[in-house]
Amino acid sequence: MQTTLGPSVRIVAFQFSFSNPDVVPDCIKRLPAETPIEAVARKTVPVPGQALIQPTEDVSLAEIPGMLEQTEYELVDAFYKPRIDQKTGKTYHMVRFVFSHRDYVNLSPEFKVVRDRIRLALNEICVQAMWRTRSFLNPFFKDGERVGGQYAMSLNFEVRKPLFLPDGQPVVMWQKDAQGKRVGTAPLPLQAKFSLAIEDRVVTLK
Repeated sequence: MQTTLGPSVRIVAFQFSFSNPDVVPDCIKRLPAETPIEAVARKTVPVPGQALIQPTEDVSLAEIPGMLEQTEYELVDAFYKPRIDQKTGKTYHMVRFVFSHRDYVNLSPEFKVVRDRIRLALNEICVQAMWRTRSFLNPFFKDGERVGGQYAMSLNFEVRKPLFLPDGQPVVMWQKDAQGKRVGTAPLPLQAKFSLAIEDRVVTLK
């Protein structure tokens, strides 16, 4: 399924799941941890979304923030909220960056002050690691009511695979042949298998 970005896609959200809270940027607004009641409400979706991109490993996000802003979307919010994985019982750290189509931008004064810092933080997250990526097109709700003909796109990023060590050196790995034997004379920097991009106003993997 393909969906063309434009006024009908009112919101595009980048949602990251971190296992380590230390990598969550300090400039991101902190919200209280999700309660069990909130978790149930989140899972109880009155109108299910449609999958656009199936889970795909080793995806580069380096280009997507700039591409989205060039496609008439503005960063309008960002927040961090710990959640409990209902299957494992472990806490994961959800960070969401929200973009609004320019026809619906309503930017709070507080966010205006920190938006440049948050934009830089998002870009760093996107260039420093590869991610397992999937996406959905969901109905758009306002004040609890569904707005006909308008949608919210969710780009979900999990299983972070860093491209750089803490000292800034690239993470390297030996290349292997079909029998699992090393090839080449030295390990090489990790390379993404795909890049998340926008082509003809469609979010796609290339």
